[in-house]
Amino acid sequence: MSNFSDFKNGSLAQSNPVMQKIRNKTITAEKFASMVKSGDWIYGCMVGTDAVIPRKAVFQRLGEGPDKLQNIEMWAVDNAFLGTDFGLRYDKEGKYHIQHQGFIHKGTKDAIKQGWQGFDWYQWGWAMHMNYQFARFYNKDKSKRVADWGIATIAKPEGSYVNGSYGVSNFMITAKTCKKFVCEIREDHAWCEPGRNVNLHIDDVDYFIEVDLSDPDVQYPRLDERNIKPSETEKKIAQHILSIMRDGDTLQVGIGGIPTAVVLALADSDLKHLGVHTEMIGEWAFTLIENGIVDNSKKSIDQGRCAWAYAVPFMPERYFEFMHHNPMFAAYDINYTNNFLTLSMVDNFIGIMSFAKMDIRGQVVSSCVAGRPISNTGGQFQFTVGGQLSKGGRTVLAATSRTPDGKSRIVGMLDRGDVVDVPSQFVNYVATEYGIVNLMACTDAEKARKLISIAHPDDREELEKEAAKLGIKTKHWMFDVCPDRRYPTADDLKDHKHGYMDLVIAPKGVANPSS
Repeated sequence: MSNFSDFKNGSLAQSNPVMQKIRNKTITAEKFASMVKSGDWIYGCMVGTDAVIPRKAVFQRLGEGPDKLQNIEMWAVDNAFLGTDFGLRYDKEGKYHIQHQGFIHKGTKDAIKQGWQGFDWYQWGWAMHMNYQFARFYNKDKSKRVADWGIATIAKPEGSYVNGSYGVSNFMITAKTCKKFVCEIREDHAWCEPGRNVNLHIDDVDYFIEVDLSDPDVQYPRLDERNIKPSETEKKIAQHILSIMRDGDTLQVGIGGIPTAVVLALADSDLKHLGVHTEMIGEWAFTLIENGIVDNSKKSIDQGRCAWAYAVPFMPERYFEFMHHNPMFAAYDINYTNNFLTLSMVDNFIGIMSFAKMDIRGQVVSSCVAGRPISNTGGQFQFTVGGQLSKGGRTVLAATSRTPDGKSRIVGMLDRGDVVDVPSQFVNYVATEYGIVNLMACTDAEKARKLISIAHPDDREELEKEAAKLGIKTKHWMFDVCPDRRYPTADDLKDHKHGYMDLVIAPKGVANPSS
């Protein structure tokens, strides 16, 4: 395999017209920054495709003077791991830039705590909000598009195409919302097989920038996810989730203690022929493939393939080993993986997600607690609803019963400033270390009673009092007469398909013969 230097200086550049074209478009990050004008809008991609070097070069030009940049607006779905301190480092007071950003992770939180003033949060949800933003930014006439620049990371070009690699989610949308598209080439990023909307012709890229992988700013934090050790509490939650799983289920999970606990529990279980249809792919899928648990053989769509939208290469060599030109992994844009219609066709889907807070009526808070943004909705709403539209589908919202500072996650009423990410009527299973309950189609009294039963034991008496204040009948005689509430089990619903998703094409009226 040739090195990127071959594109610029080697024999390939001398003999191959495609390589010559790439060579002619290759510039330095400093050259790119010199073309940016004050007042420009720069649209970044997503974790996995988050270009670092061109963004850093722009930050380094911020300031006063004729050769400096002011009033730069950056738009980012997520700036999770790379360059999260650029604003703090180069323009702490936000005098010359503003970064509009959806998701919030540790690097961003740390920068804000240290006084970064250039941050502007906005509510974000895959994939509907992606389309709302696309509609705002896109114009068929390229010169009239909203973003002056789009920047994204790609794998090393092959043939006449570039590949969105680990950030397929909105790679193509980024390319279509900007006047000029700049791609940062990383040799350590895998060429990920489609899916769709991952490959783009080199003629649609305006400039290429070479990345020096020895630069600390471009290195993802190394994390061997196999070494994550779930707590005993998280292991209990995982066992509750496994109790509603079946052979042939198709999984959506993320990263963290609870998802890792679920994966480890699955690896020790006798479940088999699981599939993957997920927003975020990663070590959890690699581990289950290696253990023979995931083979995608029973999937109703994308059979034999893991469908995914983005990845965070914490162990670059392992991600490259599994995903480089591996047809078992199908890279899709987020409008496919997180689409209600797609999810309705994924039989036996089970989505596992987390939450920050939930009231006893089942309203879910995940993005903004008491007016303080902590993350974002992401795909939670669409997976929670869409996953239940599949034949035999289930979705689980899981969390520890209490926060790290000892507060109950299940509360009587939400606080002022809490943002509801999933309305109560759409919530399916909820799990804590004290059990798993299904809220689907339950009354207020049934929901409250179930949620109180999985709250921390020391919080249940107070929650009962809160329910009484709200007029919720958790002590009604109906629970004594019919304690099981005649509720179907996960197995009972295995063959259930929502009538809502039986698509009907309404016939047109008969044409008027005299017209």
